[in-house]
Amino acid sequence: MSDVRIISRLNVPELLGLADAGLDDADVDAAGNVYVSDGVNGRVYKLSPSGSVDAYSVIRPVAGEEEESSLNLAVAPDATFCLADIRNELVARYDESGKFAGEFPAPGVLSLCRGPEGLIYVLSSVEGVEQINVYDQLGGLIDTLPAPVRHRARLESGLVNLDCDPEGNIYVSYGMPPYRIWKVASDGSDIDVWSRALDFPEDAVLIADIALDPASGILWALLACKRFGQQLLDAFSPDGEFLGTLAIPHSQSLYGVICSPGGSELCLLDTGAGPGAGDLMRISVSL
Repeated sequence: MSDVRIISRLNVPELLGLADAGLDDADVDAAGNVYVSDGVNGRVYKLSPSGSVDAYSVIRPVAGEEEESSLNLAVAPDATFCLADIRNELVARYDESGKFAGEFPAPGVLSLCRGPEGLIYVLSSVEGVEQINVYDQLGGLIDTLPAPVRHRARLESGLVNLDCDPEGNIYVSYGMPPYRIWKVASDGSDIDVWSRALDFPEDAVLIADIALDPASGILWALLACKRFGQQLLDAFSPDGEFLGTLAIPHSQSLYGVICSPGGSELCLLDTGAGPGAGDLMRISVSL
């Protein structure tokens, strides 16, 4: 039987005593620690399963005091992490203790994720053309892969999402209708399209985020259904078979980010500015 069970729920700004925050993204390491990026305060917060919190000062926006940049976050299993500074078009690297380890330019960056052997995958759009750039652990460009062709004239960085499996296959979502998730082979030789039939008009749904469960290989898609005020989780098998949909018990929160610690657990973060903003919920899911 399909089921969603709440393991824990907390509000990150309240937990940290923040008067103002701009939470952008979340990811997890192999130990189950959840990392949350905050573009307003220029920090990344590490929340352990036991309840301890570490705060790391990270790159601050340089485009102007009133222009915070969205910080897209990607954490490796070894707890090193990267931040894509969307406005300033660069990627910064940090070691496992949160210490700055260097940065490199990433023109047109929209999203990023960490791959096997420390690789960094960056999805960029320059003059209307998308591509996936593959960087080594130090930020050296080693390959460029084709990206899926978009269906919309403009891409919103907050809805463009990337994830990767242990074999280096890359999963892409552009967020806006039509409902599509693409699987790009690790060498760029093939691009599969995943979708499903919807019970409502396709222009009423957004894919807010995607996350791959490293243990099961299930790809989860977090949906915001505009017409019905609902949030749903779609599940796809490693070969793209649609497995089913789960409803999220979200109260006032409207979750915009999903990440997977594995073991049938998911973490959801409300990155909005309304009621429930900053809520971080850990759930257990079964299909």
